[in-house]
Amino acid sequence: MRSEILSQENNVVSIKLEFEASEFAKGVEKAIKELSSKVNIAGFRKGHVPRKIMEMRFGKQAIYAEAIEEMLPEAIGQIVKDYDLDLIDEPHVSIEKMEEGSPVDVRLTFEVTPEVVLPELSGITVNRPVASVADDVVSGTIEEIRAQNATLSPVEGFPVAASHVVDIEYHTLILQDEGKQERHGPDSTTLDLGLPSVRTEIREALLGANSGEMRTADVQVEENYQDPKVAGRTVRYEITVKEIKEKVLPEMTAEFFKKILRSDCETEEAFREEIRKRILEKISTENQGKAEFDALQSVADLSRLAVPETLISRQMTAMKKEDEENLKKSRNMSLEEMLAEASTTMEEYEKNIRAQAEGIVRRSLVLDKVAEDMGITVEKEDFETEMQTLASSYKIDAQRLVEGLFKDEKRLMEMANRIKYKKTVKAIMETVRIDETEPAAEEKTAE
Repeated sequence: MRSEILSQENNVVSIKLEFEASEFAKGVEKAIKELSSKVNIAGFRKGHVPRKIMEMRFGKQAIYAEAIEEMLPEAIGQIVKDYDLDLIDEPHVSIEKMEEGSPVDVRLTFEVTPEVVLPELSGITVNRPVASVADDVVSGTIEEIRAQNATLSPVEGFPVAASHVVDIEYHTLILQDEGKQERHGPDSTTLDLGLPSVRTEIREALLGANSGEMRTADVQVEENYQDPKVAGRTVRYEITVKEIKEKVLPEMTAEFFKKILRSDCETEEAFREEIRKRILEKISTENQGKAEFDALQSVADLSRLAVPETLISRQMTAMKKEDEENLKKSRNMSLEEMLAEASTTMEEYEKNIRAQAEGIVRRSLVLDKVAEDMGITVEKEDFETEMQTLASSYKIDAQRLVEGLFKDEKRLMEMANRIKYKKTVKAIMETVRIDETEPAAEEKTAE
């Protein structure tokens, strides 16, 4: 067997493979023997059918094709090893000459991982502001926490106010053409008028109403609303106030502090400081995450490579499948139904996910190249550390987690990839320059 590179363009390598006549002859004899052992031909025992009879039964070319099919896997494996090819797809095989008594010429076309030329990482600067939190943010957060843990108390003798929670009964009237209307109800619900999700028209209609009083609110529904029956129409709500309630905020006591923090805390000052600390940790984590993504994106943007269409298509297929599964699980609808609801064509959807897929593949290839250049690998110690972290998070025994993981090859590979990703991103962040100044006001507004 001999081979030589015919051409190499971007990430496509064409290689000529030649089987010597004697190699091919042995392959043909082997193919005939294997076929002979599988067929029933009257007058002959399995495995002892003469070649002439086999050729009459199957034809020479079919036997030759069977021989080449058996010979190729080992030959391709050797070529991949000899030329150190990092394949991203199955090779394309083209038989250019196949005759007994002569060498057999095969053209193999391989798609390989593209060459990635990285920028100088130390020349890249990413912004990572130092986390800070103002006193009013801490106060606002504490008030939100209290509101989320508020109890409801009935209001007697006072009308509905903007801070109230009201139990209502209502009829829905869909106003149609020529004065016609479609009436539904009655239905019941509870509205927290302090929430921004409550329609302005409904909130304004209820303000000042007393218990037992009926109010009317007309709502103009958006043209792109998901329910075509009401999209673009006016919907009238006839609302009767059944009960008015006010939120009673919890007292700032040690018991309340322990409920929120899940640890003992005696004073309001200590509670505020713990809330401040947790906000700072959250902001720091967000700032670090954004800086890491910005760093990786900068490296990807400045790298030189041709992103293979095969990998983009594969990523698009995975993303589309995930969208379909999520839609089926969360809303029991198909992707086509969702696109119709959103007034979006499949072409627009695929154009959008293609751009996302190309970005994902590009970053992945660049990340692999960084890991290769920096000699980043996943070691046993890395697995052990990750296992301890997971075991602590889920409050399970680390040894049980290890035993379960090593029985699942897919999960093991996912963890290895996750560890490698973390280590590589960490290495990038240790190499690029970090700017810890606060972004300009216009940049923060844009974000």
